[in-house]
Amino acid sequence: MEARDRPIKDWLTKIRTRQMVLPRFQRYEAWGAREVSDVLSSIIRDLPIGSALILAVGDDIPFKHRQLVGAPSHGERITELLLDGQQRLTAVWRALKDNYDDKSYLVDLKPEDEDRDDGDVRVVAQGRWSRNGKRYPVWLDKPKQCWQRKMVPVRLLDPDNSEGYQRWADDASEGDDAKARKIERIISQLREKVANFNFPFLYLPVATPSDVAIEVFIKLNTNVVPLRPFDIVVAQLEEATGENLRELLGSLTRSAPAISDYTDPSTSCSRYQHCCRAGCPTRGDSSA
Repeated sequence: MEARDRPIKDWLTKIRTRQMVLPRFQRYEAWGAREVSDVLSSIIRDLPIGSALILAVGDDIPFKHRQLVGAPSHGERITELLLDGQQRLTAVWRALKDNYDDKSYLVDLKPEDEDRDDGDVRVVAQGRWSRNGKRYPVWLDKPKQCWQRKMVPVRLLDPDNSEGYQRWADDASEGDDAKARKIERIISQLREKVANFNFPFLYLPVATPSDVAIEVFIKLNTNVVPLRPFDIVVAQLEEATGENLRELLGSLTRSAPAISDYTDPSTSCSRYQHCCRAGCPTRGDSSA
């Protein structure tokens, strides 16, 4: 295992081209607006956001996998599995692509001056809703009204979109060329911060055995919400059997909805964590 560095723009390329995906045992997206805003604010202020954990893969991918939420489902050859860092990278990807249904994220510029202290800059969430085919609030999609509020949509900071922010600055300036260039310069500085922000990671080489990768995943998981015993069971059982435990539990709950009146299936499953260590009964091995 070795420590490596990678700027946000390169992480986004890995996601966009689907060279990097998630092992299926990973929990689903769980962050709310506050966590997304916090991580984006930290990036703009050049504050650390932790590190990720990557497992390199060769021709054979050791785990069933899926793409990050909102990411393309097809792309180039998969070369990496993201073992830790899903919530942070999903937040960055979705906010920059503006593909949350009920939220958009904006940089709140206070003060407006280009020599502002970045400690005063923060990212805020704005609720979105649709009515009669129109998305609200309307002002968020109007550059002039955004700038009047000293707000810049986070989507303009996407390194993959090199022209959108210039058009936005022109629209926000109401034909004032000097004002447009000032707005463009402020946004360009923010774009530079996001694109080149370093999000480091620990790298497990291709030869890493799958059981070792699971153990490292469990020990080094840095999610805001700690791993539950159930999450560990999911990782170990899916590694051992190739079955999707969460889908199986979902099927069980749909076929026997009354089970939730007696027990939480995930809690009950967690009691059998030792089975996955001693030998999974699903495979016919000995169990405790």
